[in-house]
Amino acid sequence: MAGGGLFTGLYLGEYDHALDAQCRVTFPSDWRNPEGATELVMIPARGKALVLLPIQTFLDFVKKATKLAIANPKMQMALAYLGSRSRQCRCDRQGRIALDRKMLDEIEVKNQLKLIGAVTHIRICAPEHWRIPDDEGTLNMYLDEIQKVSDEGDGIASLLAEAIRKKDEA
Repeated sequence: MAGGGLFTGLYLGEYDHALDAQCRVTFPSDWRNPEGATELVMIPARGKALVLLPIQTFLDFVKKATKLAIANPKMQMALAYLGSRSRQCRCDRQGRIALDRKMLDEIEVKNQLKLIGAVTHIRICAPEHWRIPDDEGTLNMYLDEIQKVSDEGDGIASLLAEAIRKKDEA
């Protein structure tokens, strides 16, 4: 599984990078697997972006999708589309990852790109296509989605409360 600093599998922060002549980008060291190969799958995403998923996350998805595709022609075509548009990526010894030029062209990445830690995955886009919402309505919509996770009982609020409780006990 890919690295993430203190917590394996977490992708946090955002990074501006330039592509080299071979269409490679240096992967942040906090995102690399300290125990072996960093393997990811690059898939198309909405909003002029690509997503890098840890290989295990992608394989978990494939396992679920396989069950749905057996008798569903639409799902079979969706998987064919996804398979034809996805690429496996692996960090080399220098921490670089090779990206597909055609896929980058489709999201309008020239020589500069942004790597955005999206907690469970990595979002890739051209710098001009990444904007953090500054209007209260959009920001609140995103925070409402995060709140839904917290409301389930094992979400962020519960985790924070547990961490505070442990700190107070120490």
